[in-house]
Amino acid sequence: MKRIFVLLCLCSMARAQNSSSDPQTLQTLLAEVHQLRLAIERSSQIAPRIQIAVERLKLQQDQVARTSRQLDDLRRDLDRSRSDLPKIQQRLDAVAAESDQVTDLAKRRENEEVSKMLKVDIEQAEKSLQQMQAREGELAAQLQSEQSMLAELNDHLDQIERALNQP
Repeated sequence: MKRIFVLLCLCSMARAQNSSSDPQTLQTLLAEVHQLRLAIERSSQIAPRIQIAVERLKLQQDQVARTSRQLDDLRRDLDRSRSDLPKIQQRLDAVAAESDQVTDLAKRRENEEVSKMLKVDIEQAEKSLQQMQAREGELAAQLQSEQSMLAELNDHLDQIERALNQP
């Protein structure tokens, strides 16, 4: 705005000093002042939009990263649970085989208790595995949605950039 004021002052002073100056020069100066005013108005309108879009983009990138980390962590937990389940089953089979060979009644009861606990562990592990698989699907869908929103924001910034490059 200061530039416009300065240019207007210069134009006024030039006009006052030399009233017989070239009208073409005056028209050229007025055209430049008009273009300068339009450029300043345009930049003052676009700058806040750019800042908002960039901040939204940063937030969305953080959300995508957070969801991606959650999905990766869950998949690691799933892999661990999938590998633990056969180990529990093997332990149950070993206890059952040992129980068939044991003649001592106290040891047999102890093996039956361990067997019951291992069966409960297997049921809980299977239930947990199902819940984690459901959560994995939810997180995968959420990640896809978040990535889609990020792509939209990038497209929006590209549109703003194209608008800035237009004369």
